[in-house]
Amino acid sequence: MIRAALLFSLLLSVPAVAYAGIQDTVATLAGSDGVVLVVDADGAVLASHNADNEFTPASTLKVITTLLAAETLGLDSRFETDFWILGDMLLVRGKGDPFLVSEELDLLVADLAPKLAGKTLRGVAIDDSWFEEGITIPGVTSTTEPYDALTSATAVNFNTINVVVKDGTVTSAEDQTPLTGLAREVAKREGVQGKNRINIGKNPKDARRYAGELISLKLQGAGVTIGDVVEDGEAPNSEPLHTHKNSRTLGEVCGSMLYYSNNYIANQVFLALGASADGAPASLAKSVKVAQAFFASNPGLSGISMVEGSGISYANKATAQAFAAALNLFAPHKDLLRVKHDSSHKTGTLKITKSVVGYAQTKEHGLVRYVISLGGSGSQRRWDIVQALAREL
Repeated sequence: MIRAALLFSLLLSVPAVAYAGIQDTVATLAGSDGVVLVVDADGAVLASHNADNEFTPASTLKVITTLLAAETLGLDSRFETDFWILGDMLLVRGKGDPFLVSEELDLLVADLAPKLAGKTLRGVAIDDSWFEEGITIPGVTSTTEPYDALTSATAVNFNTINVVVKDGTVTSAEDQTPLTGLAREVAKREGVQGKNRINIGKNPKDARRYAGELISLKLQGAGVTIGDVVEDGEAPNSEPLHTHKNSRTLGEVCGSMLYYSNNYIANQVFLALGASADGAPASLAKSVKVAQAFFASNPGLSGISMVEGSGISYANKATAQAFAAALNLFAPHKDLLRVKHDSSHKTGTLKITKSVVGYAQTKEHGLVRYVISLGGSGSQRRWDIVQALAREL
């Protein structure tokens, strides 16, 4: 009986020993200031290190933005763009479509061009009123990097240009994208050499001009008689001549946003939340209100604070417990995430933090959720922790 009782006692101690092992591994790899929380499907804690500490989520916040989009807009929804003829102008009202890229414009033009047959138009007028004027995303700076691109209601190609400059001559780097006048000006102004993709700058008027020029060139290519004039306009109260629904669902848009960690797409989606809830114009204040209401209705998420949707701002904050709770809600959509080391995940990178959140398959505990946020030198160590979860749990 004594031996049986001893054996039973040893068997009971095995899980505790395993937890102790992963706990020691996590503590060693995370360092004194790292944040780690690992929970199983039932929410039981398998490893915890500084889990009560608030951290800056960086681009892992895009998981939260996608969750908000799924819960408030529905991932089957699609962005729309409206068109009217006003006098001798084609008027376009954008509604924040983040994926109005050249290939999408080809689909749009195929439907719109027949409705313009026989008409002679002077150019394109842009109604950008779906977004509040002067939106500034916290954390976005004045660089020409694509991740600092301007958000706008009517935008094409992520408000970026992709050009080649050789011997002073500017050409488009994409067969599907004709070179516009603004693209040529921006490339010369910024001193682009060789092939490069940069954003068009922070002037909303340039965003409208770029959209109008590219739409006009695409229509000209389809045989429509339309000039190169681009000006501001105001949409009438009448039914549009044509409404284009993007060929991508919001789920596909968010999937691309997560895969490429695109800040511009994330904030276009985030702004759509506010417009959907409180009507146009979209604003950061409206979208933050939507996020706060969702967190309040799910108390487990109360440790998350968002000021924008991409994670580029250091003012975004989260606790590991709240993020783990968000991952529980996000689980039906985890196939939108990248996979590395057999883990569906989203990384986040800022100067002060290297983070990763996601789901890892383990031998003894099935699929576990993890939240990892390390200091600026933690790029590799975060993956060492993820691999340790699969190995030791």
